[in-house]
Amino acid sequence: MFVPLAISALAQVFMWPYIFFNLGTQGGTLFLHYNIIFGVDYVGEWWRILIMPVVGLAFVIINFIAGIYTFNSDKLLSRILTVFTAVLELFLALAVYLIVDINL
Repeated sequence: MFVPLAISALAQVFMWPYIFFNLGTQGGTLFLHYNIIFGVDYVGEWWRILIMPVVGLAFVIINFIAGIYTFNSDKLLSRILTVFTAVLELFLALAVYLIVDINL
């Protein structure tokens, strides 16, 4: 359970500083969603980009607490929860990277 937790923590450590160092707390609006068919289709305030790391952090906390509680009774479920969380964090880190890149 340590390796997925480390991957999730590294993804969180990447997302928060990457957002704040590249975008800061600018007062304007940001592009928050890009679609290859329609282009930019969701624009919002700067703080809405923080929803992705916050949701990822909530998933890390909830799934790892559930994984710790279920480890003694069902090791497979516990490992599935932690690996799913690590994969989710990697996709969120990729999404944050791409969204910040659109706005630069």
